[in-house]
Amino acid sequence: MQAYLLSAVGVIFISVVVSLLIPDGKLNKTIVFVMRLIGIFVLIQPINGIFHLPEGESAQYFDSGFVAAAYSENQSRSLERLLAETFSAETECRVDVGYEDGGFKVRGVEVQIAKDGDLIEEIYAYLEKLGYINISVYAESA
Repeated sequence: MQAYLLSAVGVIFISVVVSLLIPDGKLNKTIVFVMRLIGIFVLIQPINGIFHLPEGESAQYFDSGFVAAAYSENQSRSLERLLAETFSAETECRVDVGYEDGGFKVRGVEVQIAKDGDLIEEIYAYLEKLGYINISVYAESA
């Protein structure tokens, strides 16, 4: 509570000092308006705590599995396009995305090269350079 009061008093004090130092005109009105907005946001800050969800309970309000699957599908298609542009290779990619520690993280990448198996090491090194983990690159079996 003490930190809240100090921040509220500090914002009000800075607002008063700034409004006294700025000359009259259009700029004065704009700066006074912005300082009032900042003051209002500081004063209503405790209300934000009422609506803030605790970290552990937020997972029950959305389907993390569905979102991870959609994110995984999007990342897979994006990686296929990137590899097609970079290596001119037809690939099928699967990016495994999961919800961990309050965020979505890539857990692994699987790339299947359609025709040219000579690019396996180059694509693997490229994916490593991009920061992917648990990489699996292989050629399509005939």
